Amino acid sequence: MTAVDWDEVKRLAADFQRAQLSSTIQRLSERNCIEIVNKLIELKLLDVIFTNDGKEYITPQQLTREIRDELYVHGGRINLVELAKLLNVDLSQVSARAAEIERSDSSCTIILGQLIDKTYIKRIAQEIDEKLSQQGQITIGELTRHYDLPSDFLQTIIEKELGKSIHGRQDKTDLQVFFTDAFVARNRACVRGALSAATRPTPVSQLLSQCGVPERLFFSVIESLLEMRQVPGVVTGKQGSNSIYVPSIYSKSQNEYVNSFYRTNGYLEYDALSRLGIGDPQTFVQKHFSSEKLMLLSSCAVGSQLVEQVEAAVEEALSTASFLDVTPLLPSVFQPEDVEIIVKEVLGKCPSQNVHILCNTVVVSEQFLQSMTKLFDDVIQKKAEESVSSGAYLYAQADNKLHGNKSFDHDQPSSKADRREERRKKAATGKGGGGTQGRETKTKSTKKKYMRGKTAAEDSDEDISSAPAVGKGSKQTGRGKLELLSLQEIQDILEGQESLQEDDFTELVEEIAAHLYPCLNKAALAAAQVVFESTIASTAQTRRKTHSELQDKLNAMVTNVRMFEKGIKHFTNKETQQQLAKYLLKSICTEVTNEVFLFVAQENMIQCDHNKDLTPEVRMKIVNEAPDEARDALLKLHKSLNSTSVDDFLNCIEPAMGPGVCDMMLRKPDKKKERPQLFAHRQALLEQLSVASDPAVVLHVATLVLFQAVTQTMLHASGRFVSGIVAFLQPHVTLDVFNTLQKYHDLVLKLLTMAEDDTSRPELVRSLQEGMASIKEVATTFKKLTAAEKAQQ
Repeated sequence: MTAVDWDEVKRLAADFQRAQLSSTIQRLSERNCIEIVNKLIELKLLDVIFTNDGKEYITPQQLTREIRDELYVHGGRINLVELAKLLNVDLSQVSARAAEIERSDSSCTIILGQLIDKTYIKRIAQEIDEKLSQQGQITIGELTRHYDLPSDFLQTIIEKELGKSIHGRQDKTDLQVFFTDAFVARNRACVRGALSAATRPTPVSQLLSQCGVPERLFFSVIESLLEMRQVPGVVTGKQGSNSIYVPSIYSKSQNEYVNSFYRTNGYLEYDALSRLGIGDPQTFVQKHFSSEKLMLLSSCAVGSQLVEQVEAAVEEALSTASFLDVTPLLPSVFQPEDVEIIVKEVLGKCPSQNVHILCNTVVVSEQFLQSMTKLFDDVIQKKAEESVSSGAYLYAQADNKLHGNKSFDHDQPSSKADRREERRKKAATGKGGGGTQGRETKTKSTKKKYMRGKTAAEDSDEDISSAPAVGKGSKQTGRGKLELLSLQEIQDILEGQESLQEDDFTELVEEIAAHLYPCLNKAALAAAQVVFESTIASTAQTRRKTHSELQDKLNAMVTNVRMFEKGIKHFTNKETQQQLAKYLLKSICTEVTNEVFLFVAQENMIQCDHNKDLTPEVRMKIVNEAPDEARDALLKLHKSLNSTSVDDFLNCIEPAMGPGVCDMMLRKPDKKKERPQLFAHRQALLEQLSVASDPAVVLHVATLVLFQAVTQTMLHASGRFVSGIVAFLQPHVTLDVFNTLQKYHDLVLKLLTMAEDDTSRPELVRSLQEGMASIKEVATTFKKLTAAEKAQQ
């Protein structure tokens, strides 16, 4: 510096010092400054930005300069949020100036709220190049995690700099992968060495683990090696870790083995081919033996040699009227469904003839099955006779008729209504009247009942409720279906044949039995029909006799009910009368009703258990299934049992036994027959009294005998009515007789209410035994008091 310049500097310094030391005449306060600035901003003469604390102003140009300075200081990348904190300016103002910088300067850009310039981009490009040269391969995913930048942004940077600042190549199969030529060459050499060393099929997954080559690069390398024929082999299966590399030397030995095995055995097993490393055996067989006519089965491929052997064996079996199991003719590796396909193929080539396939693999000639059928001729005849004699055949026949099945059709009248009307006319006219008239009417309609499918065995000398019983050896398999020969019976007979006695033929016997079952039962039903038609005439007389016996039985029981009702009316107590009437309804009247219902069920083939007493539910079932003309009478009879009047029952029993229901005649009350009935009833009571040894039973029977002697009417009562009967007898017997009865009655009650372990019980029993003779004597020797004796008493 010259002396002149230095003097000028000193002069300026002196002037500055004087200015500092001088005082101003006018000074602005802080408030005035703020108001002036606000006024300038309002007039739009000044453009400034407030800081966050409001103490400073900054112009947009200054803010832009400071943003660029901070970007430079931070190496070309800075977050806008962090920038707003550093500059103490609102984020919106910083974001707006950053956006302005991005628009005006192409070297700057905003990415995910970060301002980045080209210096930073060049630096990360250099870093990526260094990383690529060190690792040999990089991915956009790795760079995204490392730099915390979007994958699209990094992808664009690398693609622009690829071949310039970044030395490498982009993977064509995966555009986000980049590698160097040295990396590819190194992995290529590794893969080529591994494939060249393989002598057997090797999974690609194993090669990948040994070579350490990325899977996507491995397949591109191996594809190029195969195209250039630098490796001896092929890759089978879909591209992926599940594919297999098969060396050429192995394929050659494999083909030789397959050809040798097929020429020797005539078939190829898929599992064996899979064990050889063949991924798709069926496709391999089709391509390798394209000139051969092979049957592709589920487990193997079969040549014409084996098929011809099976065909010859089948023809021999058919010509000798026997059967043949094809399974032993084929190797054990064949599945049953494969053998079945071969059998169908062979039978398709054979001349048309009757042949059957049983157990899927056994060929059986029709002649053999016919010979087996002849074994059952005697059994069929025996079963037919048993089904007719037991009534099973007729029961199934009737069920088929009622439900529209025509398999048992015989000649029959046109409709059920016509038959019913004809029977009513005959019942109304008759021939000679009386009981014979009813039986004659029944005789005339017997054949018509047969034609409807009713069985003669239903009215046999046994109980009428046995009608639907199925005979031994026959079985009801469903509504209207009769099984005369069961599958088990057929199997037992077939197992006795010498040709079917081997252990391996168990299933075959079952199949033959199932095949013969329908035709044998059909033949048995036909034989049963012949037997049935031959027995119709011989059973007519038995049927008439059974019907007549049941009619006499019901008449006798109804007569007893009428006489018992007379005995009940001797009691003046209405409550006692009702209780006795209920007991009579629940016992004898219910028994009569059940007999009627069982007969209706038998006549109309309604299924019910004939060996058990009918419950109200079973009776209602019979009512619902009975013919329309009988339903109303049966329903009224059923309801009468729930009343307290025996008259209701007597009024309902006659229509229930009459035409259209039971076709029986209920006899009118006959006073001439009441005396013998009373005598017989008394004799039965005396006989029961003579053998009775229980004190309660002796007292019960004795009171019934005395009641009949006093009233000349019968009484049907249980033991719970003994007290009432003794009270009734008091005015009609001597005082001694009454005291004897009353004393014995009290002892019986005491015994019945006494505990089993009571010490006084033996003494009481002894007293009852001692008094039992006197009670019996009173009952057997009693004579009715005269009027004078009653008055005197």
